[in-house]
Amino acid sequence: MVENFKSMPPMLQFITLHGVFCFLFFLLAVIPGFDLNFTYKGQPMGFDEIWQNDLGIHLILIGLFFPISAVLLLKKWQYCRQFYSFGILTVFIVQNTDSGSFIYLFFALIIPIVLIVYLYKHDKVKVYFST
Repeated sequence: MVENFKSMPPMLQFITLHGVFCFLFFLLAVIPGFDLNFTYKGQPMGFDEIWQNDLGIHLILIGLFFPISAVLLLKKWQYCRQFYSFGILTVFIVQNTDSGSFIYLFFALIIPIVLIVYLYKHDKVKVYFST
């Protein structure tokens, strides 16, 4: 897997590292006392505050989904790009529709759409997944 990581284009390496980093969200949501200085809307959150503000399930899903996506990208699984695309769209849509406001949804989807286009249209990424 190290060779696969080294052969990735830089942006794909960043996406993979981001996915691995997201595992910290899972740990933050399931381990009481796991100190990471997590803030949400400017408010510092510990284990109890995360669950009181209904963020626990969101953090668990993000903390499991993105690391799995990163490993699948490293292993060049046949459907890893679709898996990552589904996950990032889901995260951005849920975060922006959870409050019931759809006003910013279009702007929130710009980043995931750019990443998805990168995964499918960039020549170096195509070469990475074809080998």
